[in-house]
Amino acid sequence: MNRQCRLCHGHGYLIATDGEAARASVCRCRDECPECGGQRFVIRVEGGYEVAAPCECVTLFERVRLFNAAGLPAGYGSKTVAEFRHGRGEPSLGRAKTRFAQYEKKANFEAARGVLLVGTPGVGKTHLLTALVGYATLQRGIACRFVDFFDLTARIRDTYRRDSAQSELGIIEPLVDVPVLAIDDLGKGRGSNYELTIIDQLITRRYNAKRIVLATTNYLPEQHLKQRLDASSSRRLGGMNEPLEERIGERLFSRLCEMTDILVMEGADRRQMAPRR
Repeated sequence: MNRQCRLCHGHGYLIATDGEAARASVCRCRDECPECGGQRFVIRVEGGYEVAAPCECVTLFERVRLFNAAGLPAGYGSKTVAEFRHGRGEPSLGRAKTRFAQYEKKANFEAARGVLLVGTPGVGKTHLLTALVGYATLQRGIACRFVDFFDLTARIRDTYRRDSAQSELGIIEPLVDVPVLAIDDLGKGRGSNYELTIIDQLITRRYNAKRIVLATTNYLPEQHLKQRLDASSSRRLGGMNEPLEERIGERLFSRLCEMTDILVMEGADRRQMAPRR
């Protein structure tokens, strides 16, 4: 790690925004690698012969590529699990942070059981989701995809057009194959039964392949509405008391229950607490 660089502070990469997306780039301090001189390969002696081998700097370029392919939204590219803050009166936020910190410690967390984060807007659900995707790509070299539920249903709907350049298969297949899939805002908007069926197929195929799904939603499952929330906490839900099952359908909800643990996050809206500039 080059600790002398004032731009990347030794990380080797920089994160900025590109329109609506977060984008990483290799810092110029690593562009001219001292080992390979920017050639991206080194000459080694193996069995008495000189052979060309990829330089270690290639790993950094590949991890930056994985980060950019993940599709994190602008403003979330630099989030980390460690910097997630919660107050003493917000134990559920602390439990969620602990769970995501545990993923970072797992040798093979992409094969672990998933998590569905449930809570009102602003409690930090997307922060934790994007932080883990950023960590997985840049620090572990694990391929991930981040998708917004509303955007995903809109993309599927767009394939109905005769002149569409994409097919349902072209949208879904990359999301089936990627080791880690993060879905933000489950239940946002109202997808048609057909669109939800396509997403159900996606989740089912990931379930069969034992690939992790991480997701967030503002809508509580029905059992939590009835059993776990009292009147005061229901008010903190901002009136969004429609069950998640009604937003995404019973089949999709049932499959997610098989694949994920449901963590309810209750706390203050961080966006309203943020200082104005």
